Amino acid sequence: MNAAGAGSVPAANLAVLARPDSTMMQLTQAITALEKDEQARSVKVGVSSSATVDLLGTYLRKHGLLAGTRVEIVPGNYDDPIGDVALFERAGVKQMVLLPFFDTLQPAFEAQLGTLPAEAVDAREAELRLRYRLVFEQARAMDAIYLGTFHRMGGPSDAGADDPVAQALARFNGALREEAAPFANIRVIDSEDIVAAVGRNAAFDARFYFRSKAPYSGAYMNELARRIAAAARGFGAHFYKVLVLDCDNTLWGGVIGEDLIGGIKLGPHDYPGNIFWRVQHELAGLERQGVVLCLCTKNNPADVDDVLRAHPDMVLRDERIVLKKINWDDKVSNLRAIAAELNVGLDSIVFLDDSAFECEAVRQQLPMVKTIQVPAALPDYPRVVQELKQLFLAGGIAADSRGKTGQYKQRAGAEQLKAQFNTQEAYLASLELKVELSRNAGASIGRISELSQKSNQFNLTTTRYSIADVEQMMGGDSHAVYSLTVADKFGPAGLTGVAVMRYDGAVAHVDNFLMSCRVIGRGVETVIWGRIAADAVARGCTELRAAFVPSAKNAQVADFYDRLGLPLLAESAEGVRRYAIAAADFAAPPHSWIEITYAQ
Repeated sequence: MNAAGAGSVPAANLAVLARPDSTMMQLTQAITALEKDEQARSVKVGVSSSATVDLLGTYLRKHGLLAGTRVEIVPGNYDDPIGDVALFERAGVKQMVLLPFFDTLQPAFEAQLGTLPAEAVDAREAELRLRYRLVFEQARAMDAIYLGTFHRMGGPSDAGADDPVAQALARFNGALREEAAPFANIRVIDSEDIVAAVGRNAAFDARFYFRSKAPYSGAYMNELARRIAAAARGFGAHFYKVLVLDCDNTLWGGVIGEDLIGGIKLGPHDYPGNIFWRVQHELAGLERQGVVLCLCTKNNPADVDDVLRAHPDMVLRDERIVLKKINWDDKVSNLRAIAAELNVGLDSIVFLDDSAFECEAVRQQLPMVKTIQVPAALPDYPRVVQELKQLFLAGGIAADSRGKTGQYKQRAGAEQLKAQFNTQEAYLASLELKVELSRNAGASIGRISELSQKSNQFNLTTTRYSIADVEQMMGGDSHAVYSLTVADKFGPAGLTGVAVMRYDGAVAHVDNFLMSCRVIGRGVETVIWGRIAADAVARGCTELRAAFVPSAKNAQVADFYDRLGLPLLAESAEGVRRYAIAAADFAAPPHSWIEITYAQ
């Protein structure tokens, strides 16, 4: 088979997975064929449920492959979540799906609720809380738990009467969420919303439920698996940071250069302007959550700026946009420029455009960019945007990740200020830089994990840390997790750096050091090491060791430890550079322009 033919086979199988009308036999054959690629990244996922959900594994494998991940399913036992956690740990599972089923809390629980004494329901809730509290505690070391909420199978018989099932559902789901809240590795999946999306009649198959406790249809399982894969960011396959938007027929209806500001369609009341207005509100919500918004449009800059400034119903004003490429250049070149100016990888970008021509050009030339086309049927546009939002928000956004627009604008302001000074030192002193270094800051665990997952360019070993990893390191004596927050005269940049130390007798190892590229080049990356080294000495360490492990994206920091003053011991053929220095001989470079504080 020639190269083109060979490449077409995986594409054809992926197309089978993507089609909504593929049969189960077609899905199974396509999944089996695609999973033969042993070079694909893979992950083990455990499935624990108090209903029979064997079919879920097939759909998790499907959506994993669509995201570029081979998912190996490890099934749990029926209604044994505590035992399943131990089983999964023995099997090397780091992500688990946990699906308690409401009607099996006791036989025909929904039917009994109308006659059960209040104390019996109280006892069932207390038992539920205790059981899942133990499960969550035992699964604390898991990277992620995808917890399905309870849902009902039947609807109320009398819509106007008291509904004991609805009342119990709200109560028991509240209990589940309360018990899950202290555990940062739990992502809650709203099962009732999936039932509503699929349709109650389409979601269940009563025949198999009563025969074998297998209540769900393929349609329900497919949507559940899709949402789990979204919450897992493709099981770790992607981490998007930037949303790049076209303007004409994407942010508003019509073409600004032809229809002028009074002729474009945008507003809360009339079709189709109400669709674009709604979409802009959804996108503004993403920006508030920390997603970086940029424009990339073939237009005259003055025309677009007029809309941003003067249109009465424009939601995405200029202050929400970090970067604009408004010109007549090809969009592939503009996307490359956006990535370079923001100092992010192209695989961190999602691109939204209405033009099939532009979308296909980007897909062909920049396949690492996630490209989404505005649907031809405009009433479908809000649904497409909801799916787009999941690419960014499904994996959770740490509080310190919000406000990115202001942080990038701070960076732009700093760059403009730089031109006013004759020396780098004078410029840096003018920024009034403040750094707070914290050791084992429990409140920042989520952000520390998130930063390790998304930082690629300034990442000395590209080691990723789950929330459970960070919790474990902070809670033990063999590691210390340092985090640094940065602020300057333009405002706070938030938590932008992490150093993980591992202690082995008299040796202090730098397990990894990573930073957001927004604050590189100001001395922040080196000013913290005097304090970290002093802590190592205080615990009896006499030697500091570190390593640089090359990746496809971190070449810019290959000489970081050289610049920090650590002697190079060896460099392997693969480019791994190892360093060591006596702790007493180490001295961090001085940075008189930075005010540093230490919180232990």
